[in-house]
Amino acid sequence: MPIRRITGYARLGRRLAVVGARSARVALWVVIGVALGCASTPDLPDSWDGSAGLTHILRPGENLYRLSRFYGVSIDAILRANDIGDVTRLKVGQRVWIPGAKRGPAQESLAGAGSDSGGRRAGGPELIWPVRGKLSSRFGWRNGRGHDGIDIPAKTGTPIVAAAAGRVIHSGRGLGDYGRVIILKHEGYYSTVYAHNRRNRVEKGDFVEKGEVIGEVGLSGNASGPHVHFEVRRNRKPVNPLLFLP
Repeated sequence: MPIRRITGYARLGRRLAVVGARSARVALWVVIGVALGCASTPDLPDSWDGSAGLTHILRPGENLYRLSRFYGVSIDAILRANDIGDVTRLKVGQRVWIPGAKRGPAQESLAGAGSDSGGRRAGGPELIWPVRGKLSSRFGWRNGRGHDGIDIPAKTGTPIVAAAAGRVIHSGRGLGDYGRVIILKHEGYYSTVYAHNRRNRVEKGDFVEKGEVIGEVGLSGNASGPHVHFEVRRNRKPVNPLLFLP
């Protein structure tokens, strides 16, 4: 074979080797970026197969419900993957592993994301937790029937605070299995419900401020243990409280 042809093959081989090395380095940095969840991670298409998952760093206003909707992963799966016992203890900057994410990492805050027919609307109230504790039951179907709120266990007598400023439109019994109930009317079309109370500290017609104590945790009505059954309603229709809570 002529020397010129041999030299040409050698040069071609060196070029291919360089290209292969560069490709390998690019692929490696993409993998590292996804694993660390860093801001420099390249944008990935929504069809990205994130079967291995990714790390999301919580920003202000984000919660597990918004992560669940954005990444297409159930809240329970995220809770199990991160061994989260109390969702009220999540902090800004906390690293949350999203197993089997259906899309790439969020480039912007997810605060306020997920506004659909059953989600948060513009002008909805910014709520705080009526009590602190690990959820014992979530919004949605439970034991073959709908559960219109969330259940938050706490010791009997624990103070219940108003999730937002509003006017008391009901304080007492008379709502089926809910026992002692308080209902607050808030801005727009929203109201919140606090049920199974041991004691109500407000009366119908009172105006309360956000964070003001309105009752005490109990097990009145049909309750298996002391807890607050907490609902958010828009036009009397129940919506998931986790859409509104930090």
